Amino acid sequence: MADTRDPLDVFEGTVIETVARERGLAVTDLRELVRRHQQSVRDLPGVDNLVYEWRKAFATDPLVERRGDSYFLAVPGHVWPEFGSALSLSTAELNALRAVHDRQLRARLGDEAGDSDAIILTRP
Repeated sequence: MADTRDPLDVFEGTVIETVARERGLAVTDLRELVRRHQQSVRDLPGVDNLVYEWRKAFATDPLVERRGDSYFLAVPGHVWPEFGSALSLSTAELNALRAVHDRQLRARLGDEAGDSDAIILTRP
């Protein structure tokens, strides 16, 4: 399936801008980081496949909400360091990326976000 949806569609510009400002990053750099992360999931193994695998592998179903354009998930803590390693991110970059996902999930879902690590995956 061709990537037809912008990987940043589900992320509000104000969320990325706020996190960038708080973390002392350029907004364009943080946007590119979020885009790289989304694209890496699309490339291998694919968004739907990864969510399916997580739902089978984790003790608690990580799916908080599925929309036509995205998945909102609450994942175990070991997921993010794996992305950080795969993308060769610094600790600061990984923390900023995590903050964008957490803030966006809470902005969309409020209290439903829970206490787990948030991750949002846009569907192509």
